[in-house]
Amino acid sequence: MLSLAVGISILLVALVVRDAYYKRNYRLPPGPPGLPLLGNLLQLPRKLWYRKLTIWSEQYGPFYTFWIGSQPYVVCSSVKVAADVLDGMSAVTSDRPALIKAREFYFRESMMIWLDRTLLWRRMRRAAHTSLNVRFTLRFTQIQAQDAAYLTLGLLQHPEKPFHEHVRRFSGSVIARALYGGDAVPLLGLDPSKRIEQLMDEVMQKCLPQNSMVDMMPFLKPLIQRVKRLRKQADDWFEAMDQEGSRLYDIAFVTDSSEATTIVHDINTRLQKHGLTKHEAVWAALSMFMAGQETTHSALRFFGLAMLHHPDVMETAQSQLDAVCGGRAPTFQDRECLPYIDAIVKETLRWRPALPLGLPHTASEDFEYQGYVIRKGTTIIDHIWSQTRDSFIYSNPEVFDPSRFLDNSGRLRPNTPGTHLDQLGFGHGRRVCPGRDFAIDSMFIACAYMLWAFRFEWPVDEYCRSVTRGMDDMWDSALIVTPKRFQVVLKARFERLEEQLLAGMTA
Repeated sequence: MLSLAVGISILLVALVVRDAYYKRNYRLPPGPPGLPLLGNLLQLPRKLWYRKLTIWSEQYGPFYTFWIGSQPYVVCSSVKVAADVLDGMSAVTSDRPALIKAREFYFRESMMIWLDRTLLWRRMRRAAHTSLNVRFTLRFTQIQAQDAAYLTLGLLQHPEKPFHEHVRRFSGSVIARALYGGDAVPLLGLDPSKRIEQLMDEVMQKCLPQNSMVDMMPFLKPLIQRVKRLRKQADDWFEAMDQEGSRLYDIAFVTDSSEATTIVHDINTRLQKHGLTKHEAVWAALSMFMAGQETTHSALRFFGLAMLHHPDVMETAQSQLDAVCGGRAPTFQDRECLPYIDAIVKETLRWRPALPLGLPHTASEDFEYQGYVIRKGTTIIDHIWSQTRDSFIYSNPEVFDPSRFLDNSGRLRPNTPGTHLDQLGFGHGRRVCPGRDFAIDSMFIACAYMLWAFRFEWPVDEYCRSVTRGMDDMWDSALIVTPKRFQVVLKARFERLEEQLLAGMTA
């Protein structure tokens, strides 16, 4: 027993010395000190990582390093650093972390958003961009407007249902219809995409680095590959998701409510041109659905919270809507005359980004920045939360102020050439979300409809006190952050609102 204890002690000392030597010889930017072997693992919270990383950014600057075990994480916390590293050096900063559990066992290297910048990723990305670029997304505006009318009608007819359920239905319905076709997902009834949401909820927490034994101890990978029982959960999950994705792909058709073809129809008729197999196309479609549904849902919840806390913003928006639309519902044709609504969308996405830490990048080669050497395999965190609070770019960044995106005449400010300061939440470099124009269009028409139709007010308790939710009361589902559930009272602004909404659904 003594010799065994001595052997283990010697091994631990050797590992600690090796770990210290390994980290000291990395020419990475400095960051918080950690423990031998574990690094900063025990300093990271289980939830809402962005808060801890923001504190470290204030201590160590806009470019710093933390460690989980022997894996370095470099954080880009300012607009300039992110632009330099993730945009300007995107040729070598566009891979994804080698998450063994998620990528290899659950997704089996089929999920587009988690692929390295390989030939398969390029083919999937090209297929997505072809159907979702700014010109082609215009064909989906009729679907988005109909679903916005249905969202507003549901809020009017079913006030007993929580606000978050209404906006979840909307966000899932618009992307599902664009991808697979069909009618609007009903508020009460069967949701054909519900199974995908359930499967994604299952996998998100399981695949975080701190929840994955094989990612902390990669030497376990060959054992898991050989023993079917050890990977049963991952195998079952993949088969269920693949089956559901294939079912939706096979029933996709031209939508009855417009002349727009579905994205799946586009991809399927161009499989050879895109160089994709049917299996790869199924997973490209699944990737687009999963990337779009949850982020739009979260953004609309933050919009509702912002209107409750900022009635002055709500009233300014409604004044513009009344001047342009009067007693009729807004349309996409009104958009040029409704810059304040677009500014509210931009400010919502800046004020509370749904992905506060973006999706992590990985260096595919060694590169140098600010005198530091970032080695191949280093994970790079796109710290969007801190970037959207960069005081060099945004004055009073904690304040919800849509006017920051307007000029003195009330028109939308053009972006500085070469930047995307109104769309930081959609990522950087070659990994910018290909569906960002579709998402912004969905947000615009949903927010316009709700603001035109309702006043947002807090409910009151039996003592006539407002039942509120704080602006910083949030929870996360792994990567996505949403406000904790809150109640809202929506007061109709027009007497014949239901009639007008029904007309909007059939237009």
